[in-house]
This record gives sequence, C-alpha cells and structure tokens, in this order.
Amino acid sequence: MALMIGLVVFTAFLPFTASQTTGSLQPGFGPAIEAVHKAESAGATPNEVSPLAAQLNKALELNREALRMSTPDESGKRAELLAQVDQNLTAVKNEADQLAVASAQREYIDKILTYVGGAIAAILGLLIYCITVSFYAKYRVKRTFQMRIRRK
Repeated sequence: MALMIGLVVFTAFLPFTASQTTGSLQPGFGPAIEAVHKAESAGATPNEVSPLAAQLNKALELNREALRMSTPDESGKRAELLAQVDQNLTAVKNEADQLAVASAQREYIDKILTYVGGAIAAILGLLIYCITVSFYAKYRVKRTFQMRIRRK
C-alpha cells in the first residue's frame, strides 16, 4: 500500500509541460501498476516489490524522455524509447503476476502451518492434562491407603 501511495505522490508532483498530459503515458502503465498492487496485496514483501517499483520509475523516465522529443529527426529515437517503455512495462507486469502467485501460495502455506501448529499444541496440552490428572489420581489413592488411624 505504501508503494502505491508513493507512486501516486511521485506521479502527481511531476512537472507537466504542454506536450505531456495525463493521456500521454503508454497504455501499459495502468495494468503494470495494477499488477504490482495485486502482488503487494497478495503478501509480497517490500524487498520483493521495490525492484518492480524501480523498473516502473525507469519506464516513467523513458516515457518522459520520449515525450520531450518532438522533432521529426528524433522520431526514430522516440519510437525506440517507447519500445523500451513497453518492454519494461511488460516485464514488470509479468514479474508482478508471478510474485503475486508466489506470495499467495506462501501466505496459504503459512496459514496451514499456523493451524497445524495450533492443533499440535492443543493435542500436547490435552496429553499433559491427562498425564497430570492420572498422576494426581494415583497419588491421592496411594495417599489414602497410607493413612493410619491412631487411637487416642
């Protein structure tokens, strides 16, 4: 969640020029950011998400650089930069999807292990209780037969 807030704040304070509007971002930014958010919601750690955020920032910089190029001489370079942006966004989306699946599986396994650990602890508690009651009953019976009645 903190990553998403950071990305929103980062993009909100970007200086917009006349040639760069909100609609000038590559169409792959939305699905890539959504995939990163899904991975983070699935339980990915900040260490796992931070490389994806770095790649998103790199794609954003490349997109800005491509938008600055407006002369016909630079159209080839601009197309090359936009192709790099698309490659970065595709890579981020694929990695985020894989990370979301792995994180969800890890969370599921952690839940199962927690429940199994609780069940084992309950069984051990029951076993200790039964042994304690058994020893207590045995001690009380033994103590009863050891008592001697004395006359006064």
